[in-house]
Amino acid sequence: MSPPSPPRRAFAPLTRWLDALLDPKRQELTVVWTLLAYMAIWTAYRIIATWPRDLHADETELYGWSRHLALGTDKHPPFSAWVARAWFTLVPASDLSVHLLATANIALTLYIAWRTMRRYMDAEKSLFGLALLTLIPFFNFIALKYNANAVLLPLWALTIYCFLRALESRAALWAGLAGAFAGASMLGKYWSIVLVVALGLAALIDPRRGRFFASPAPWLMILCGGVVLGPHVWWLAAHDFPTFAYAAAHESAGLADNLRDTLTYLPGTLAYAAVALITAAVVLRPSRAALADIAWPGDPQRRTILLIQLLLLGAPMPVALATGIRIVPLWAMPAYTLLPLVLLASPLIAGGRDAVRRGLIVASAVSLGSLALSPVVALVIHLNDPPGPFEYASLLADHVDGEWRRHSDEPVPLVAGETVLAENTAFYLRTDTLGFETTDLAVLKQRAARGAVLVCPAEDKGCIATAEQIVAGQPQILRGKVWLSRPLFGQPGGRVSDVFFLVLPTATSAK
Repeated sequence: MSPPSPPRRAFAPLTRWLDALLDPKRQELTVVWTLLAYMAIWTAYRIIATWPRDLHADETELYGWSRHLALGTDKHPPFSAWVARAWFTLVPASDLSVHLLATANIALTLYIAWRTMRRYMDAEKSLFGLALLTLIPFFNFIALKYNANAVLLPLWALTIYCFLRALESRAALWAGLAGAFAGASMLGKYWSIVLVVALGLAALIDPRRGRFFASPAPWLMILCGGVVLGPHVWWLAAHDFPTFAYAAAHESAGLADNLRDTLTYLPGTLAYAAVALITAAVVLRPSRAALADIAWPGDPQRRTILLIQLLLLGAPMPVALATGIRIVPLWAMPAYTLLPLVLLASPLIAGGRDAVRRGLIVASAVSLGSLALSPVVALVIHLNDPPGPFEYASLLADHVDGEWRRHSDEPVPLVAGETVLAENTAFYLRTDTLGFETTDLAVLKQRAARGAVLVCPAEDKGCIATAEQIVAGQPQILRGKVWLSRPLFGQPGGRVSDVFFLVLPTATSAK
């Protein structure tokens, strides 16, 4: 017998992978290993593509919040900070661990989506659906920055999974979990009210509503959600609702802006899923009858799933028009885990091994191709996107730490200054941070007297003036200005200039 042709040998790993995914005995473990590999690929992409720059301010902000846990913050509810605290308790804080937190969050969400799909579809369709989700940038590119939007990915997926099980079985366990995860979602970001409304309306419209609302299940959901959310509500009242004020500051500027933002929201949201939708259409080639069954499913269970998906995407629009709230397509990030069920669960859609194979090829090409291009992405960013001061904060932290240790054996206790630069510098110094957003200079001056580093972009005259007021009268002050740049592949990068003030503790020992 002649040896296999080169193309067959080239596809042998894909065939073995597909065999393992479709083998009932190996399937679950293979999916887990696949998601771990997906996590590794996108972690590597993030590291390489952002090599010229430091962590994003959203990520270092969470690190700062995680050092002093509370029931709320002045910007967002606290769940993302709680997750960061748990993560950094297990894993030392570093750029790599922050990237791993983001990709682990994505992988967990995809696994929950997989388990949800398997309840309603066979393995072939579920695997194809999982491949489709990886073509939506909410599950890779965008969620690689862990923040208050990304934390909603697994929370919404878990809430939906438990809600669907509670609606079907009316079991106390699933009802309680659905309520608890819905409450946790609200603690992630108030945008999760969209999820609560969507599930509530779906329950009211579902044909099983009579038995559902006659059971303890919906009331257990409300009770458990209230228990989870209650302490934060108390905190809000005690602190005069600072997160509401932050949200109000981001309303549309006027009626015209609100109308523009709202009308572009849904097209922008759907655009994120365009590659997945096109791939499904090209690979599956659904008939007109199948498309009609997707648009209006023949069985009530699928109609409820479709309704939830439509509400998750569309419900914010009338609310935004009525209230003037500005909505952006990015906020739909956690709303897509049901999309494969909407597209594939119809019995008129033919899945099969060949569809899975094609889906895996497309998904693998996107992930591996992105990784292969990550050095190019890094170089494009390096040469064409001027760095902000906070993007070279690790260089500033190294310089400041060296100056500080020349005069003191004590670690830097506090970094203050322009908020974003201070947060990033504090992350790389592994210390506390405080911005100059408060007008209570007496408090800042009192805290700085015990030792602090104040940092400002050189062009930020307001920040520098505030820093001068804080350091005035302090017994031991060092001032400095640095010009920072970082080369990449032998190419010089942009340069930023920062000003720093070292308020040394009263008892110092020179090195």
